[in-house]
Amino acid sequence: MVAYALGEAFEIKGELNEALKYYKEAEARFPKEEYKRKARAAAEKVTRKLEDETLIKLLARPPPLETEEHVLSLEKLDLKNYDPETTVIIVACSRTKIWHVTENAPAYVPARLAYRGESFLKFLEWMEKNQWEKKGFKWVILSAKYGFIEPWQPICNYDVSFNDEASGPISDESLYRQVMFQKILNEKRLRDFKTVICIGGKTYIEKVQKSFKDVKCQIISLTQG
Repeated sequence: MVAYALGEAFEIKGELNEALKYYKEAEARFPKEEYKRKARAAAEKVTRKLEDETLIKLLARPPPLETEEHVLSLEKLDLKNYDPETTVIIVACSRTKIWHVTENAPAYVPARLAYRGESFLKFLEWMEKNQWEKKGFKWVILSAKYGFIEPWQPICNYDVSFNDEASGPISDESLYRQVMFQKILNEKRLRDFKTVICIGGKTYIEKVQKSFKDVKCQIISLTQG
């Protein structure tokens, strides 16, 4: 019954490939034929959902990404060239966090205050200097644990990396679903933005590109040193 229950849980979450795997496992493990039929029917239902998803994507796939533009430094970003209503900035999290530098830090701290890496702090300094938020621009943080999060979302200490699968980073599928369906930033989805400014290392930029693969937008990437 465990495998079947896992299949139901993944189906509810929308992770259909995982659901299908566990339904098939449940069918193989169930001793009674009536339970096998139940698991088989669930697997067939999920298979149809997957086929429907594929068809919908083929029929409704938006135009591909526009040509990506690379910028050399934050200073080269002229905010006058961007519309705050249609532009979002995505900045990479940092391994160094407040718990590494402040002994008595509380268990949960807003993300913008929790990350203390050099590149992240430089970004905050640049953003405040240019009054990014006062001008109405939105930004989110890409975390290897949580995915795309708002600056004031409380987080706890963690040690998760996209470069270490054993650490349990968020999956590409979950990141994609966050972009396509999750409402953040005053009930707006990330896919609704037309310009995405990505600040981070190569791995983070690649994660953003994959996550926005079905979105018609311009991605401007800035690689951190």
